[in-house]
Parts: sequence; structure tokens; C-alpha cells
Amino acid sequence: MQNLTQCVKPITTIALVIALLIKPDAYANQFVLDVKLLNYSDSYGNLRIPSSVQLDLPDPLNVKGNLNLEKSQLTRLPRSLTVGGNLNLAYSQVTQLPRKLKVKGYINLAHSNIQLLNNGLQVTGDLSLMGTNIKQLPPYLYVGGNLYLAHTKITELPEYLTVKGSVYLGGIQIKKTAESINIGGNIYQ
Repeated sequence: MQNLTQCVKPITTIALVIALLIKPDAYANQFVLDVKLLNYSDSYGNLRIPSSVQLDLPDPLNVKGNLNLEKSQLTRLPRSLTVGGNLNLAYSQVTQLPRKLKVKGYINLAHSNIQLLNNGLQVTGDLSLMGTNIKQLPPYLYVGGNLYLAHTKITELPEYLTVKGSVYLGGIQIKKTAESINIGGNIYQ
């Protein structure tokens, strides 16, 4: 019995040292591999969490493909989130986006519980806020595609807004527009 104890202690110490040396995002990457076993991810790096699943996402989280959390019961996202594809949070319970957010595709927040967007948010593709209770856009918002604002409570376009595509208002009335905005396409009522 003494031999077993003598062997376990060095192995435990080695495991602890290895755990401390692993990069902080290793757990996040392991998370994506683990959920693949539950058919939540595929071989392309896409991750889809069904609405019925209750879990906490690791922090940081790095998803190589798309992250689909549509109708998710999650109320918060990791503080650091990188998505190599699109981020779909439509009809979700999420109220705010992570401070460190990088998304290479579009962000769909339609009909979600989102309440505010980060100052200086950069979206490479489209940004959809349709059907949300959001009241204002942050300054320095950059949208590389189209911006969808139908059925929101937004009444003004902020300072230094840049939209490379078009803005779709969907019937909302914009009362004030900053002079420093840059819209590449059209503004559709």
C-alpha cells in the first residue's frame, strides 16, 4: 500500500504542474471538443447549443465556425468570446455582449433580450437588432454589412456610426442623426 501512495503523489504533482502550464483558453477549446460528443458541434467548428440545455460557457471561448445560441436560456456570455463565423443570439435571454468580442461574420440579436451594445462594437457582417428593446446605438459602431433596426426603440443614429451596407429602419422614426455618420448604402424606411 505504501508503494501506491508513493506513486500517486508524484503523479498528482505532475498533473497539477501541467494544468498550471496549459494556456487559459485550453479549457475553452476542450469544451468545444466535449460538446461534439453530444452532437452540439460539428467537424467544421460550428457550435449549436439547443434551447433546452442549461450550461455555463467557458471563459474564454473560441469557436472556429458559427456559434448558434438561438432561443438559448443562457443569460450571459463569457467575458472573452471569439467566433470565426456568425453569432446567432436571436430570441435568446442574453442581455449584453462580452467586452472582448470578435466575430468574423454577422451578429443576429433579433428578438433577444439585449439591452445595450458595447461602445466601439465592430461587426464584420450584418447586425440585426430587429424586435429588441434596445433604445440607443453606441458611438463608433462599425457594421461591415447591413444594419437592421425594425421594431426597436431607437430614435437617433449615434456619432461616428459606420455602416458599409444599408440601414433598414422598418417603420421606426429617426428623430436625430449625427453629422459624423457614414452609410455606404441607403437608409430604408
